[in-house]
Amino acid sequence: MAISKKDASLAKFAKTTTLTNFVKKNQGSWDHIMWEELCTKIGKKYAPIDFDKVGVLLEEKKAKYLASKKKKR
Repeated sequence: MAISKKDASLAKFAKTTTLTNFVKKNQGSWDHIMWEELCTKIGKKYAPIDFDKVGVLLEEKKAKYLASKKKKR
């Protein structure tokens, strides 16, 4: 079974630091408008891509970021 274009784009995107940088820049907190702006940026470079799956990756990065902040206290 061939990999879909969306999954191929997601795999390529997942190797970038875009989400990690977004989480760090916003200290683990953002609003819906910021999310939409991020999606627009990602979509321009990695379309087609499944933004539900991007959201899952983003939440994973956020959880790691927040956990690392707790350890530093």
